[in-house]
This record gives sequence, C-alpha cells and structure tokens, in this order.
Amino acid sequence: VFILSAKYGLLEENDRISPYEFTLKQLPYNRRVDWAQYVLKQLRPKCDIDNDEFIILAGKDYYETILPELKYYSLPLEHLSMGQRISALERWLHSSSGQAASLQNQVHQSGTLDADCMELHRIFNASKRYNVFEIDSIPFENGIYVVFETGETYGTYDRIVRVGTHTSSNRLKRRLKDHFVKENKDGSIFIKNIGIAMLNKAKDPYLPIWKINTSRPENVRFVDHSKQCDIEKLVSTYLRQNTNFAVFRVDDSIQRLRLEEAIISTLNHTPGFKAHADWLGNSSTEAEIRDSGMWLKQGLDAPRITTDELRFVRDQVGNFSNAIPLNMQSKPDSVIYKKTSASDIRSYITNLLDQSRQRGEHTCILVSGDIHRTMGLANKMPSVCNAMYKLMRPGDTVLHTTPSGHSSTIKIEYQL
Repeated sequence: VFILSAKYGLLEENDRISPYEFTLKQLPYNRRVDWAQYVLKQLRPKCDIDNDEFIILAGKDYYETILPELKYYSLPLEHLSMGQRISALERWLHSSSGQAASLQNQVHQSGTLDADCMELHRIFNASKRYNVFEIDSIPFENGIYVVFETGETYGTYDRIVRVGTHTSSNRLKRRLKDHFVKENKDGSIFIKNIGIAMLNKAKDPYLPIWKINTSRPENVRFVDHSKQCDIEKLVSTYLRQNTNFAVFRVDDSIQRLRLEEAIISTLNHTPGFKAHADWLGNSSTEAEIRDSGMWLKQGLDAPRITTDELRFVRDQVGNFSNAIPLNMQSKPDSVIYKKTSASDIRSYITNLLDQSRQRGEHTCILVSGDIHRTMGLANKMPSVCNAMYKLMRPGDTVLHTTPSGHSSTIKIEYQL
C-alpha cells in the first residue's frame, strides 16, 4: 500500500511526515505532470509498472497524470462523491466485528468486487463496438458478447446490461443474429425477456402467451400470429435502436461458458452496479432481471471472476482501445520524445482514422491516454486532447471527458 502525497510524492504506510497544508489542486496541470513523473520514479524500484495491477483509491487530481504510464489499473471509487468515498473506505477499514483491518486485506475482501466491476467496464468501454449491421465484420467465429443499452451508465462508463455466448463451435455471429436480426422470440431469450418487460409495462393481456414456447405444436393454437409478429418487430426495433455490443475471442467452449458466468456474477454481486430507475427491465415480471439490472437470469450466483480470468479477458480485448490498430500498439522507433509537435500528433491521429477507414469500419473510437502512451509522449496530454477535438466533424461524439478536458480518459467516436 502506498500513499500519494502532494509534497512528498510517494509514501509507504509506516512513513512519518510533518503536517503540511498543500494539495495538487493548487498546482497548474504542467506542474501536476512533473509531480506524476516524480511519483513514477519513486514507484519503479518498488513495483513492475508494466505488469503489476494497481487499485487506485486517490482522487482525480492525483491519478489523472499517472494513468498514462500504467498498463493495468482500476479506479473502484471513481464514480463516488467525496462523502461516498469516505463511507466506502470506512467499510473497507473495519471488519464486520468492528475491529480495524488493514486496508490491503479489506480491499481484496470487500473492494475487489467494485474494482473488478469497474475494470470490466473500463475494458469493454474501450473496446470496439458493433451494431446489427456490423455482425459479419467480426473477425472471429467463437467468443463472448457484452451488450450496452442507451441511457444505462455505471460511473462514467456505459453500463453492461447483458453478457452472452454460444455452446456450439463457430456460432458467435449466428447467435448475435438470433438476437439482433431475426425477429423470433422463441429463438432468442433476449428478445423474449425484453418483450416480457414491454408487455408487462403496457399491461398487455398477451403477456401469458408471449411467455410460453409458441414453437411447440401443443401451444400453436394459443398464438395470435399477427399480434406476435408485431411485438417481435417492436422488440427488434428497440434492440437495434438502443443497444450495441463488444465482443472478444474465446475458442474453447468450456472456457467461454465459464467466463460468461464469471463476468455476470461479478457484475451482479457488486453493490454499486444498479439499473437506472427508468430502465425498461424494471418492468419485467422476472425478479432476476429486475434485481440484477441485466437482461438475463442464468449465472447470477456463479463463482466470480478470478484475477487470472480478468487478466485473460483484458489481454483478449486488448490493453489499448481496439480503435488503435494492433500494428500501432508498440512505440514507433522514429518517435522523438521531446520534439513531437501538435502537427505530429494530428497527423498520427489522422493516420489512425485513415487506417480504420481503409479497413471498411464505419466509426473509430480513440482514447487520449492510449494515443499519449502509444506515441511515447511525455507531458503532452493537453496537446493530444486539443488535437482530438480539432479533428472532430459534425456527427462525431465525445463519449467521455472531464471538466478540465485534460483527462487521460477522454474518448471520442469519429464517423468515418
């Protein structure tokens, strides 16, 4: 456990210092960058910066200039106000018996769920998103999909509302088409569950028929085919207009099923992982859907994700946003660290957009911290952010930013 100090940089738990009245908030951004470099210099002899995982509990002023140098990290308190942060830390610092426990142990026992949930959202929010029209462009046949829904957030991230996979080999794309292309509720539990919520919310008397498997011969006599087709079309339209998804490759079927339930259970058991009050799923008759905030009922109480499993997911999705091509993720040999100009940064970003366009992609999501790290820059975060903003055109969207505009998590979706 280390403590970040505005005056001393990096402190250890048992270090003793004299009181001081000084915070990083009093410093301009460039001075905070200098402070971060000093902290990292102190940290390197104590940790493996490239491979260790860091759980950061400090506020944004203290972590935003450090994050570009860290490969694996989570921010379990990022979405909390100061009062909520203090409350969470107090829970971690005290065991159920009221006896003080070490912060390190309590983070692993009580805070790991929050950290893992936040890390899963960070990973998948940085991943390439697909919609119904892009399923065939997925470059692999086996994997897991993670669905996001308009209006649902977890902290500063889009909230995951469904995790799914397939049992038979080479069926990922076909399974996605079952959900997003084919308008058949008996072929997609996702369509069926959304329809249940819609019909229950509307107090529609067709709900009991919708719930049964109407593909069975003994149930056909109950079906109003015109009514059912209209509902299936309505649900499918809702899905296409309000959801998109990320995918990652997992070839082994047993591993796919295990990771699916591990992610689901981790999300379900995280206290802060909640649906918004107006989420459609709150109208479901299914308690599992209402309580979990996800469009599913299976895997909710499975063993949660392990450190090794989380690392595997992170590596499969990619440590950087998939918007940065794989062949661009290593530092270019030609980078001249101290002499990179604003024009160089703009050219680099333009090149990324051109490469995505040449691959036939419709959008490209870029993250400022990824660009800063990949170009091997030092103290250039404002220049990267400014370049990203200047390259925006009508239709482009800022997916995440901060009031200062200088965060390492600025994320923009460019239309190609």
